[in-house]
Amino acid sequence: MTISRQPGKTDWDRIHREVEMDSPIPYDANDPDEGPYDPNDDEAVERFHTEANRVPPQKAGDTRKVAKTA
Repeated sequence: MTISRQPGKTDWDRIHREVEMDSPIPYDANDPDEGPYDPNDDEAVERFHTEANRVPPQKAGDTRKVAKTA
């Protein structure tokens, strides 16, 4: 059940079967809607996540002060 008390629509049995079979995720490198990396290539996934989690450095004068309460 979901929060709205409606039955979920996810086929968990199919998902568990696919995980057990370790079947590759369908991916077409020529399709621009497929995403930025091949999900079956562990190195590509790691590289994408490393680049995606970068935090740009703050400028020197961009420190924000938090007002303190009494």
